[in-house]
Amino acid sequence: MACLKDEPVGGNESTETSTYTLGTPTSFSTKLEGLSAICLNEAGDGLYVAEDNGHVYEFGFDGALKSTFSFPSPDDSHDWEGITRAPDGTIYLCEERLREVYKLNADHKGVTLVSKGPKEDGSEENQGYEGIAAANDILYIANQSKPFRIYSYSMKSGKWNSAFDVSGAQSLSDLFYDSEDGTLWITDAKTQLLTQIDSKGTVLNDYDISFVKKPEGFCKVPSRSEFWFVCDKTSALYKVTYK
Repeated sequence: MACLKDEPVGGNESTETSTYTLGTPTSFSTKLEGLSAICLNEAGDGLYVAEDNGHVYEFGFDGALKSTFSFPSPDDSHDWEGITRAPDGTIYLCEERLREVYKLNADHKGVTLVSKGPKEDGSEENQGYEGIAAANDILYIANQSKPFRIYSYSMKSGKWNSAFDVSGAQSLSDLFYDSEDGTLWITDAKTQLLTQIDSKGTVLNDYDISFVKKPEGFCKVPSRSEFWFVCDKTSALYKVTYK
């Protein structure tokens, strides 16, 4: 998977990155449908999972469901495909079909529109924004396909830019910004690969995540040395420790 850079990844880029050894996956059944994204909650003591039917769920690290956020109409009809926690604790979500970015209100009772992003000529409605990652004042948003593109959105200027065109992808499904080394992680739902790239767009590592049948969401929890995934096909959460 190769990337063409137009804009640098923001953050604390390091000259060295780690290669991880993954442990044996642990799965947690949720009995939910349409799981699409995962991130740490504001306090860092649990996980938020978004679904494509408009809800956000909170889970513990034991895989147990703790709470459900259901929003008033029309917010409960959003096709959430990405969720991320910014350094300041704000939770952002991306909507696939409308190609919009929202933030979760502090009371968890609604969402607020942040910005509507570009729609490329030839792109299809259900192949829009699939993943989102927050790096300081920059949000990165992955377009599923047509084109396989990662956009950057500046929260300071309110401007959108094309950050990466991704070759070799089949279905971009999520993004995660790694504040430990300033890299981005990309998941692909069809190739079942987790790819780490550096600030110059160079592929650093590819990891086989075929244990997740359809990996729709990914986040890293450094305090626990864990990778977490959500699977749209099995409706399960997956935890993998790393070294």
